Amino acid sequence: MPLATSALLHVVLHAQLLTPPPRLALPRPAPTAVRAVVHQNRTPAGRVARNVLTLGIDIVESAWRPEGPTEPEVPTLAFAESGQTPSVPGPLIRVRAGTALVLTLRNRADTALVVWGLRPGAGLAADSIQLATGAVREVRTTLNAVGTFYYWAAFPGLASSDRFWRDSQLNGVIVVDAPGAPTNDRILLLSEWFFQPDGVRQFESALLINGKGWPHTETMQFTQGDSVRMRVINVSAIPHPMHLHGFFYRIESRGNGMRDTPVPLARQILTNTDLLAPGESYTLAFETSTPGNWLFHCHFAFHIDESASLHGIHTDSTAHTASAVPMPRRSEHMRGLVVGLKVAPRAGYAAPSTAGARRLNLYAQERAGRLAAGGTQQSFVLQNGPNPPAPDSVVMPSSVIELERGKPVRIMVHNRLREPTAVHWHGLEIESFPDGVPHWSGLGSQVFTEVAAQDSFAAEFTPPRSGTYPYHSHLNDRRQMTSGMYGALLVTDGPRDLTRDHLVVIGGAGPWVEDKFESPYGAVNGRRSPPPIRLAAGVTHRLRFVMLHPDWAVNIALQNDSTVGQWTPIAKDGADLPAALRVPVRARVMMGPGETADFEFTAPGPGEWTLHVMTDGPGWHVVQRIVVGPAPGA
Repeated sequence: MPLATSALLHVVLHAQLLTPPPRLALPRPAPTAVRAVVHQNRTPAGRVARNVLTLGIDIVESAWRPEGPTEPEVPTLAFAESGQTPSVPGPLIRVRAGTALVLTLRNRADTALVVWGLRPGAGLAADSIQLATGAVREVRTTLNAVGTFYYWAAFPGLASSDRFWRDSQLNGVIVVDAPGAPTNDRILLLSEWFFQPDGVRQFESALLINGKGWPHTETMQFTQGDSVRMRVINVSAIPHPMHLHGFFYRIESRGNGMRDTPVPLARQILTNTDLLAPGESYTLAFETSTPGNWLFHCHFAFHIDESASLHGIHTDSTAHTASAVPMPRRSEHMRGLVVGLKVAPRAGYAAPSTAGARRLNLYAQERAGRLAAGGTQQSFVLQNGPNPPAPDSVVMPSSVIELERGKPVRIMVHNRLREPTAVHWHGLEIESFPDGVPHWSGLGSQVFTEVAAQDSFAAEFTPPRSGTYPYHSHLNDRRQMTSGMYGALLVTDGPRDLTRDHLVVIGGAGPWVEDKFESPYGAVNGRRSPPPIRLAAGVTHRLRFVMLHPDWAVNIALQNDSTVGQWTPIAKDGADLPAALRVPVRARVMMGPGETADFEFTAPGPGEWTLHVMTDGPGWHVVQRIVVGPAPGA
């Protein structure tokens, strides 16, 4: 899946470690612009009578604060229900299947526009509506196709992926429900306000969920045991690997804006991180089995840090400087594509006991000059034996942690860095307090802060599910993860056969590049030229992929010369795949940050294979050799 044209602006000069040019002043709204309000996609617009929805929607010039009330106000065009205040996103159109739509569309903006998506299933060519300035058009259609759709507008000659700042928030959701289907789901529209003065100089970007970036996004309230459904729609020009803390979700349907396709139950996967491409949507479902504070967020570190905000510097957080380590204030260590979930406990709830827990010591360590361009390497190093590791010993990636399913563990994290850190046990279904999000994870008055420099923290939990997981820093994610604060966490039912069970960890290799440029370096098993993986012919081997580069999605292909091989997918994100999906397929996969994938591979005979790991777009390419020796006993 190639990145859209405008998304490539995000990687301009990414391979050059340059000091960015001075920022220019942000554009300001016109004095006459109406201030838009946030819209949580809860209340449908219009009036339904006799199975007909009558609705008027205007396009107006608006002023918008994508972040908090004291943050920059910028110009945008917005949809407004006729006679109402404009909103971001636009009015929600939600009806039962078979409802007729009579829509009056008015362009009150100072520019011509094209509107798409108001006739789901018709296709872009048949569905486009040309709107000159001041034009009024009536749209009549019957909404028959069940699913999640969206409508949007852009300047003439531009596609959805090419929208810039003024037309970037012209988006709205259409939901068509099957008769009798529940309507208590949550709708999350992912968008971006984007501005670049001339295509070369520093861009400004705010990444938004229902028109706001964290910490101003809605906090969703639930009770332990609730069944939750979410419709997630990506109308930005870039993909987003959406990660849910604490729970696995089941993907029930997938859509592309024109068609929403249900996933048969026998083919529904359990996952906690899934890549949502531009223009796509999915409906997911899960149960809030464990109380506490949880997150649902994009796992591109760029999309949840200070860079995903206007000017990247805020009145409520410490400015980044060249001479100081960025130290965000407590409430502001994340920005952008993040929403919070608070799950209240049921009466009588008691946290499970971790008595008799196995004890491990994990050290956060650093050593200067170990990364590309002389950057300081940081990593988590597991103590082996009676003595702690040397203070300046580091590994890339961080140490592999192996746990047993159903057996409690107490991991004491010792921070030897010169700055705070935190550890997130990504994908594990554990209690909230050790989940590792500073000043968020926890329940009631017990909230995790961070692991301060030269301090320690005890994470106690019992892993309930065997599988392949990552663990990583969850503070200053982009810099710390690029510097090496990531590793693999394996939960097993017993000892692994290391001759048949192989780990491929994909991540950053530094340095962290300030000011919105992606890291130009990637590594496989800690190296840009990794040593070969050795297999035996005729033997089924397990390949565990852990993808944790903070800035990139990657394409992976296993080839023999130019021929793509076959493998059998067996697990995703730590959960076994359903039987219907455990069949041989071409050995290709695309993975976003935070995803894991397990495959079985059997080489028919001795020889050499090549595992290509390359970024989705211009970036880096690592070649991992796979050397296949003779079959045992041959």
